[in-house]
Amino acid sequence: MKKYSRVGLVVVFILVIIAVVGYNYIYQDHRDIASEKPAYTISAEELTQQFEADEAEATTLYLNNTIQLSGLLTSIDEKTLVLDNVVFLVLSENETTPNQTKLNTKITIKGRCIGYDNLLGEVKLDQAIIVD
Repeated sequence: MKKYSRVGLVVVFILVIIAVVGYNYIYQDHRDIASEKPAYTISAEELTQQFEADEAEATTLYLNNTIQLSGLLTSIDEKTLVLDNVVFLVLSENETTPNQTKLNTKITIKGRCIGYDNLLGEVKLDQAIIVD
């Protein structure tokens, strides 16, 4: 009888550990991209070329990393920007959308890479902030 209670206790203990680890993994703190140092600094055109050349390798390198990009601001919408017609950025909640006078000027932005859309040929970043 004691043997079964020990096994039951061990099983319950393991289940509690799994539950705690799972909860902490699912409900992680949100990242503050603005305060993070960029893992990579690259031009928008170069980043897109790397995804087009080898999407799997580029995804491994850049996905979920903070990237600082520079390029020509080719589109401005309510909370989205496009650099060099190939990098789509969603601005951070606290970031102010630049006015239309910034259109077609060089800009530097930092954000989190969330993937590559090979249908549109765009690299996508979110939580973007304007650096310069």
